[in-house]
Amino acid sequence: MAEKFEIRKTWRVKKFHKAPPPPKVLGPVPADDIEPTRIFDQLSAIGDTFVWCFVLETTEGLILIDNLYPYPKYIELVEDGLRKLGLDPQNIKAILITHGHFDHFGNAGYFREKYGARIYMSKAEYDYYMNLPEDDDHNPIPFEVTDFLEDGDDFVLGGTTVHCVGTGGHSPSVLSFIFPVTDEGRPHMCCTWGGTGVPRKREWQEQYLRSAVHFVEACDKYGCDCEVSNHPIIDNGIERLAVIQHITDGVANPFVIGKDACHRYARMFYDFCAAKMNPKPGPCPID
Repeated sequence: MAEKFEIRKTWRVKKFHKAPPPPKVLGPVPADDIEPTRIFDQLSAIGDTFVWCFVLETTEGLILIDNLYPYPKYIELVEDGLRKLGLDPQNIKAILITHGHFDHFGNAGYFREKYGARIYMSKAEYDYYMNLPEDDDHNPIPFEVTDFLEDGDDFVLGGTTVHCVGTGGHSPSVLSFIFPVTDEGRPHMCCTWGGTGVPRKREWQEQYLRSAVHFVEACDKYGCDCEVSNHPIIDNGIERLAVIQHITDGVANPFVIGKDACHRYARMFYDFCAAKMNPKPGPCPID
């Protein structure tokens, strides 16, 4: 009788995803700039190996999702990045901010003053960072927000709809986003989780868990089959970007992972938070 060999069912390295280290309030985390890169027909990434912002093109102008750090270098990084992508900074119409940490709100005020961009974020998030408690050493937000977006809202520009999902925990009232993209004309639905690092306070950790479940449900509802992260360390973003930068006809887009994998990606944030909690919470209520 021929010898039978067992085919392994798991082969990935067993390790928990690690959040990026919290940025020092006095300056950015040391990182190398990335080459501005188109990921989908209308979605591109600009930033460095620590943090990204995204450019979403619509028929009525550009949407920026986040804005990197609030230092002069990052103004140039965004403006030059747009030009390298063949886009005009004058066409920035809106900046959607995931949360009130300085490596995400960046120089949004500058882009409003220079280009007339409108700035959006959650009202509860904005109010918190404009009235920081004494035990929170984050930077206050140095500009006024044009208008507010909340869980369940849709932001529409040029026929493109960005669905807003409230995912507080990392910060009090984080927004995650879901929006349509195409890959050489093939339609997909993309999600991006707004706030990654697990907070220290137990009540915020519990909120993070609830948000992760809510995010999974939203991704399933809209049929998400691809994802991008504003901190590329969480999803091998840098490695996948390298594939995109050298992609040729016939090679699959590495950011298109399928609905099942996208469900598991969204669910990962529950396990990610639960692993850092003590005492441990129950298992994720969603398989």
